[in-house]
Amino acid sequence: MSMEKTRNPQGGEQIFHRFCLIVLTATLLLSCNGEKGSPDETGSIPLYSVDHLASTLPELAAEPVGIFDSPDFMGPYYLEPVSGGRYIASTDRTENQVHLFDETGTHLAKAGGNGRGPGEFMGAIQLHAGPNQYLYALDLRLHRITRFRVHQGELMYDTSFYVNLEPGTWLHNIYVTPWGNFGVIRSIVDYSSGEEVYHLYKLDASFIQTEPLFEMPGNEKMSLSEWSHVDHIVGQKTLWDLDGEWFYYITSHNATINRYNLRTGETSFETFFDLAEREITPENRGHLMELASNIMTRFPSLRKTMESVTLLPLFSEFVVHDNILYLTIFNPSKDERTEIIRIEEETGNVHYIDLPLKLWRIQAGNGLLYGIENRENGDEAVQILNLEDPPI
Repeated sequence: MSMEKTRNPQGGEQIFHRFCLIVLTATLLLSCNGEKGSPDETGSIPLYSVDHLASTLPELAAEPVGIFDSPDFMGPYYLEPVSGGRYIASTDRTENQVHLFDETGTHLAKAGGNGRGPGEFMGAIQLHAGPNQYLYALDLRLHRITRFRVHQGELMYDTSFYVNLEPGTWLHNIYVTPWGNFGVIRSIVDYSSGEEVYHLYKLDASFIQTEPLFEMPGNEKMSLSEWSHVDHIVGQKTLWDLDGEWFYYITSHNATINRYNLRTGETSFETFFDLAEREITPENRGHLMELASNIMTRFPSLRKTMESVTLLPLFSEFVVHDNILYLTIFNPSKDERTEIIRIEEETGNVHYIDLPLKLWRIQAGNGLLYGIENRENGDEAVQILNLEDPPI
């Protein structure tokens, strides 16, 4: 015996009408949201343009108040605040030395020199100020870490550590903290393209890698030959810094701030504002080709690479000090000007700084900014700038 299902035409019509009502309501809601696309109207993250920062962000004045006073000719390359900014250490790429200054630029001490002996250096030096008044200098050529003691304005050699890494990996930065030792290590992923990645590693007491913590994007590359690659002049790069127990990193083409807590392993990210992509203009391209002229003379094949660039980086440097973030705007021209976005992390306040000097290797401490100035005569000097307090 077969059974037939009975139909209720009236019930079917009710279901159909309800379905239509739901669809109509959803469509109206979506259309209303679409009309509210402006960040200002929705209260979402504000969108700025690099070319209009002066008219969209409150500005902080920065006044040059001095320069580093060194007794010798000095080619500064890397700056590092020590003891919370009480001292500023600088590397000297001319003599492979480390110099110590007070916050006003008065020279206090120097150490190091060319060589392979204890306390000497052979290559580019990265600095890190650890606890207990120790200053660590990483020689990128010798793969050696030299520890100095900073005491009453003196810089004294303490000990050295040799770093042995796997082939295809390089240690770029070290951090000595109350929660252990950490290091940023670059690894080659593909030798034929130069593709790479960065990892933050936990290191042991002798600075040997023990545990990978997380991965960051590698720098975009330009090919010089089939097996030789260099960082793209205006390609995407990863920039990082450490402040307290938080490790921060960004990419040069994005305003998102990524964080990793060295003590707890907590991760987070935040975007205080957004910047529109910087499409290259004819004027930008002229500056860019001039910037790359030396390397294109040596490697003519790179001209096509540079001519194909469509976007410029947003940032060239990233510094964090006492929960304040400084993002230096990438400047391809030779204008004597440095633009910085300053973010107070706790309040979310964003300010704009326009400096009448072209500086690099920006650092901060005790309300002061420091930066290396390349002068027209070829000399370099570390400028000290005083920042006015932001309005309450």
